[in-house]
Amino acid sequence: MAEASESGESAGRKLCTIVVAASDGDRLVEQLVGLDLTGTKIGSTGGFLRRGSATVLSAVPSAMVSKVVAMLHREFPVRSEAIPAQQLPFQEDHETTGETVQVRVGGAVMFVLDISRFEQT
Repeated sequence: MAEASESGESAGRKLCTIVVAASDGDRLVEQLVGLDLTGTKIGSTGGFLRRGSATVLSAVPSAMVSKVVAMLHREFPVRSEAIPAQQLPFQEDHETTGETVQVRVGGAVMFVLDISRFEQT
């Protein structure tokens, strides 16, 4: 196992942690492969709507981060969806049974972190 230093394999790489809807997880990995990148998909759950999501981790060359961002904007746009108020965490604020609330769904959230060490065996 070779250790990568700042001047080695990890230099110029960022850890992109991308969260999308569970139904978009496989498509996100396919899009990354289309950019000659790899990723690890992990199942997760969103906090607000408590829906399934997919978290994808990818070590991306710094020069490619803007291309990943552009792909996310193009392929995973934000949508709006009417949700019955009873399904929301603050349901006590909406006691009318037929009331719906427009919420943001879809899209992607990406965190970009520096990598201090990168090893691949």
